[in-house]
Amino acid sequence: YAIATRRDIKDQFMVGDNLLVAPMFAGDTSRTVILPKGKWYDFYTGALVGDGVIITLKPALDRIPLFVRNGGIVPMLAEAHRQIPGAHDKPDLEVRHYGDAAGTFELYDDDGLTFDFERGAFSWTTLRVSRSPDGTLRGEVVPDAKDKPFSYGPIHWHMMK
Repeated sequence: YAIATRRDIKDQFMVGDNLLVAPMFAGDTSRTVILPKGKWYDFYTGALVGDGVIITLKPALDRIPLFVRNGGIVPMLAEAHRQIPGAHDKPDLEVRHYGDAAGTFELYDDDGLTFDFERGAFSWTTLRVSRSPDGTLRGEVVPDAKDKPFSYGPIHWHMMK
């Protein structure tokens, strides 16, 4: 079989460095996905999908095929919201880590309502997963300066492996 090159890939794309999206289109019941080199995991289950291979899958209609690179960190609101949280709401943050490699994610935050970010009212919070001496993965939050905003409540770590 032929090896696919970058210019052959027209219907899948990366979001950042660690998330691969392979959308389904009207009438499709299956699709082929080209996974780049490195371990890739199913976003929904955390199951290892492959490493530098071409796969064909038949996803459920309610799930866009999403894959996360080994060590990838995906932060998201723990509960679905119809609109952005209010200025004083502090929703829980779910942080998923995929695979067995260490990883880092820089989480941007501002008040979401004003242009105060233009005057420095924003933060970059580091979400980091590292391996402890006993081999377990551990999540860590490294906040920005104390005077910077952080719009989230409790952080819930999920090691998806």
